Amino acid sequence: MGRLDNKHIAIVGLGLMGEVLLERLLVVGLFPKEQIVACEPRADRQEMIRSRLGVVVTADNRNAADADILTFCVPPSSLLPVLTELAPFLRPGQIVISVAAAVPVAAIERTVGGMIVVVRALTNSPALIGQGVTAVSWGRLKTQEARELVTELLACWGDAVEVPDELMNLCVGLTAAAPTYIFPIIEALANVGVQGGLPADVALRMAAGVVRASGALVLQAGKAPAALQALTPLQPLREAEAKALFVEAVQVARSRMDALQGKLKL
Repeated sequence: MGRLDNKHIAIVGLGLMGEVLLERLLVVGLFPKEQIVACEPRADRQEMIRSRLGVVVTADNRNAADADILTFCVPPSSLLPVLTELAPFLRPGQIVISVAAAVPVAAIERTVGGMIVVVRALTNSPALIGQGVTAVSWGRLKTQEARELVTELLACWGDAVEVPDELMNLCVGLTAAAPTYIFPIIEALANVGVQGGLPADVALRMAAGVVRASGALVLQAGKAPAALQALTPLQPLREAEAKALFVEAVQVARSRMDALQGKLKL
């Protein structure tokens, strides 16, 4: 039995990430349905989630206040107003997890006050299948119990990597948005395969498999990517140009998050 078995969780916001988290919790079996409450203002989303996943869904965010773990999957501009609404009802020892980009831990802690454990978690789209990479930053209060609970919870998304909160805007470009750089590569490789005569499903399987296997090799071989690259003598890619595109993408994403943070006056 896991540490989360006797805990209750609330998910505030049932947009893309809120729905992904809820589905993964149910698929992995971390919480029974009766220990989950979801909060969503849109009536159509409420009914869809309620009928499809069978959990309690409410429009009143205050119903989240009794949970042991409160996960906020709302847009950055909505996070602090929602937390301000709930702050008077929170109790010491509760865990607040935010998946909102650009809102730092310090701003969340100022809003909820007291002895509340605050965590930020930025994942990416492979979390849909439990293969995501989630950047995690902690606030000032980090008990051993909270660390164990959050670690078990975030494992339903995939791998979790702890980083300083001041680098979370960088992680938006490095991990959260990064699949949008990789999918075009897979598509381009698969298209070339199809143009050369391969069936579409075969070409796509090969292209996606190369990306998956290359990442696994880097993580498991214990060698730098450059050393592994040398294992393949034929290297026709214009490497400098390709690297520059990725660097630019990460920098642009970080700049946009920095700008959003400034706009939110945090």
